[in-house]
Amino acid sequence: MSKFIILGDSILKGVTYAEGIGKYKLCKPDYSKLEEQGYEVINLSKMGATISYGEKVLKEELKECDENTVVLIEYGGNDCDHRWSEISDSPNTPHSAAIPHEKFEEAYKGCVEYAKSMGAKVFVSNLVPLQSDRYMNWISRGLNYDVILNWLGDKDMLYRWHESYSRLVERIAEKLDAKLVDLRSAFLTTHSFCDLICKDGIHPTEDGHRLICNTVTNAVLSNI
Repeated sequence: MSKFIILGDSILKGVTYAEGIGKYKLCKPDYSKLEEQGYEVINLSKMGATISYGEKVLKEELKECDENTVVLIEYGGNDCDHRWSEISDSPNTPHSAAIPHEKFEEAYKGCVEYAKSMGAKVFVSNLVPLQSDRYMNWISRGLNYDVILNWLGDKDMLYRWHESYSRLVERIAEKLDAKLVDLRSAFLTTHSFCDLICKDGIHPTEDGHRLICNTVTNAVLSNI
């Protein structure tokens, strides 16, 4: 049986924020069309995961396989994040992302190369865009909004910084000849973008997750 292995963070795990209950919940991603084509879907995504976690899980779970195994890699959203409470308390101290660009690129390349060396077909996904206003409000809850904003320079820096990781993934895909699942364009080109992103500014709504599943499914089925 063919396998479709997903390695990602909360975005591909299916996490959304339910305003009615005020907490995150899981809406199971629907990859039934892939299952109908004979794929066993194995979703190893985890909320909060970075590329370091993905590298570890990939090497634990993916052994020698064949071309009937497809691996999808999706990381970057947590890798580019900062410790906002530390920035709020001490903005003049040096701060870096959870996984800086150079380490992120090195580890991401390692994941793609490893999966290829095991015989799998490899897809990578760029990042679902965040909504800057909502995300700024979310990360500054209980913190000093103005201090964080001053450190950023402007709210759109959140978007630009996040996009820098997304573009890095795209360059890795091109360099290593991995297929790109263009989730970013799927969200950016819809007129209902704000309805597809939760109150926290970064997680997809249930409609957003449906768009993700459809985009992933179409990308895989058109490239195998």
